Amino acid sequence: MSNQLPEMSRKHNKVVPDNVKVNDLMAFTYYGTIKSIQKDGKQLIVSGLDSGMSDFSIEGEELITNAHSADQYTEEEKVSKTKAAEILITSVNRPFTVCFKKKDGSERILRGRLVEPEPLLGRSHVEDLDIKDGDRLRQVDHRTLIYLIVDGVKYIVK
Repeated sequence: MSNQLPEMSRKHNKVVPDNVKVNDLMAFTYYGTIKSIQKDGKQLIVSGLDSGMSDFSIEGEELITNAHSADQYTEEEKVSKTKAAEILITSVNRPFTVCFKKKDGSERILRGRLVEPEPLLGRSHVEDLDIKDGDRLRQVDHRTLIYLIVDGVKYIVK
């Protein structure tokens, strides 16, 4: 049996350069947080999040527009828990923000990337990209999803 995930057709809204904020989480092949914005939003200084990465610069509106953001969204959509889980497990190579309930019942907001997806109503392993040092691996229980921001859409579990 293959571990390949099925291709899924879903909305993808482009990043709006004028809406980029300091500390937005974005991906340009590399993952990083925005450290500063220069040249009227056409240049970003980024703090690299992957091991051994230093700061780097992204310059040009086209590069910024084609980036992925875990923070920006231009629309909201109400979805079932199953649909939200399906979107999460197919969000390979994309930064996202996910809100879910922890075992103790408290809400947790995590900005990260998918490491290992699990079946629809299982638990996926994700990397928490807001943790600077140490173990960044966390589990997200699909059964407790509240919302997910990915590809410019905020999916709210109804």
